[in-house]
Amino acid sequence: MAEIQILDKHTINQIAAGEVVESPKSVVKELAENAMDAGATTITVEIREGGISYIRITDNGCGIPKEEVKNAFLRHATSKLTQIEDLEHIYTMGFRGEALASIAAVAQVEMLTKTKEEPIGTRLEIEGGEIKSIQDAVCAEGTTVIVKNLFYNVPARRKFLKKPAKESGYVSELMNQLALGHPEISFCYLNNDTTVLHTTGNGDGKAAAFYVYGKVAAQSMLELSFERGPYRLHGLIGKPELSRGNRGYENLFINGRYIKNRIVSSAVEEAYRTRTMIGKFPVYILHLEIDPAQVDVNVHPAKLEVRFQNDDEVYDFFYDAIFATFEGKVLIPRVGWDKAPVEENIQQDTEQNLPKMPQKQSFEQYEAQDLQQYEEKEAHALQEKTIQSTQKEAPMQGAVKSVDELLHHQTQKPLKVQQATVAYDTALSDFAIEEPVQTMQHPPKEIMLEEMDNTKDNTQAKPFFHNYRIVGQLFATYWMVEQGESVYLIDQHAAHERILYERLMHQFREETVLSQRLVVPVMLHLTPMEIQILQDNMVLLEQFGFGLERFGADRYGLTAVPVLLREPSSTAFFTEILDMLADGTVSNIYDTKILAVATMACKAAVKGHDKLSIQEAEALIVQLLKLENPFTCPHGRPTIIEMTKYELEKKFKRIQD
Repeated sequence: MAEIQILDKHTINQIAAGEVVESPKSVVKELAENAMDAGATTITVEIREGGISYIRITDNGCGIPKEEVKNAFLRHATSKLTQIEDLEHIYTMGFRGEALASIAAVAQVEMLTKTKEEPIGTRLEIEGGEIKSIQDAVCAEGTTVIVKNLFYNVPARRKFLKKPAKESGYVSELMNQLALGHPEISFCYLNNDTTVLHTTGNGDGKAAAFYVYGKVAAQSMLELSFERGPYRLHGLIGKPELSRGNRGYENLFINGRYIKNRIVSSAVEEAYRTRTMIGKFPVYILHLEIDPAQVDVNVHPAKLEVRFQNDDEVYDFFYDAIFATFEGKVLIPRVGWDKAPVEENIQQDTEQNLPKMPQKQSFEQYEAQDLQQYEEKEAHALQEKTIQSTQKEAPMQGAVKSVDELLHHQTQKPLKVQQATVAYDTALSDFAIEEPVQTMQHPPKEIMLEEMDNTKDNTQAKPFFHNYRIVGQLFATYWMVEQGESVYLIDQHAAHERILYERLMHQFREETVLSQRLVVPVMLHLTPMEIQILQDNMVLLEQFGFGLERFGADRYGLTAVPVLLREPSSTAFFTEILDMLADGTVSNIYDTKILAVATMACKAAVKGHDKLSIQEAEALIVQLLKLENPFTCPHGRPTIIEMTKYELEKKFKRIQD
């Protein structure tokens, strides 16, 4: 065994640096967090070659006093805490006192800093942990740190860095996180002399989202504010249409620090369940304020993970916060012929096309300005059309004295819009449901309508259709509804599927799922594995509405099926349920129930090309509007989409972009 030796200071510093400095991204993170802790309201980050050759961080914070500049580069030197008990009450971004020392140990570093009280600043140069020079310098209040040639003295570490383009991508991701987490700070980020990001710093979270994700994404986000017990949550959550194919757009900040936490992620995703497509993940920017003593942020070297004192309490809090925010909101996706889906518009305006918005303007003011410009164009177009009309038809307009009067006259015309009737609620009760028999293949539409009438009535929901008319049906599947300045398309299958799904889930909660007895049992042909799955899940299958009877040692027959099944004599759906129970991706009984109920609703719902009358379509819409979530089917597909008059007029060239 080799002799035990004490490592020299140089080696110790390089080993310690490896725990803090992994890449240019980690250097930018540590220095930017120091700038925020110094009270900076403006932070500029500049990198070249992915940050490998050059990083410059400039802030307008409080600066470092001349006599403390050297101490800032000592290991475990910090102004953030003085004793172990302070770790329980940390609100600052950095606190370990290792950043500057670790960076200086593996790079060539220059610092220029000045406090408000000092007449002149200080410049310090340090390489490989050794101070080369320190002298007075003229500079503005704040601090600038320049880091050159990262890992120049540790070639083994340098060769593991990615290509410059990849490393700059990591830095860009970090800058987006900082901008979203601190909208009160103006961040300017330059990559190879090109401005990639420049936020307002006016404290508007939507403005920050606008600069990071683009205008379309910012417009598709809802504001959230929720408080309970020791937790205070605020921020933005994306509408379901904004969902993405990975978790890269899930942004959680705890006391200002970007954090990843599986408890929070699971809770939010669960609240989005059935609102988003399977395999899609929500977009959110959430800020949790909590007593630092309630959370341990010192469990990960990069401070990315935390532990909560009560995971269940945190899970319920986030789930309820998301659910409450969605409640009562109209979540109909707006579409246009010339635009890519909303999810593809995220970041379309960044890097190549930096969004432009006045620095002190909020996103709401920006949107209002856009709307005002559009309305002014509309008013001008209407006025021009009116002038032309009066010039051509002047002899016929004897009662109209002026253009203003004509405009007033036209805008006062009553709208001839057919009102949605709700009389079907009483008319539906006239239909009688006979006892189901085994030979019934498709339930009559009268039964479908009564099923919709029996759906749980959510009286608290405010209908977003209140003065509409059904224009007609497209492709025997989509109902076209006109209201105000928009036209809506409703997928009859997705709408009915959602209605039946919420009805079934209500029955499961109340333990009142309806079954229909079969006149003759239907024998099941199952493999030994399927028989075992059936036996292990007998109680759950009975909850779904299936009746089962054993015939001999290894044979079972169906004696009852859920009322909603359109083909009760078929065993295909039952074997689908068994396959679902055998699927290893279904994590628990609750997930299985959700998937099974969604499949049952899909099987029972009217299909595309099924003929519905206007009366049945209106009954469908009336029942859809009573649901807790009428905007998506159980699998996350939209039930309704919207196209505005504005989009149509652009298509017909009535409005020029």
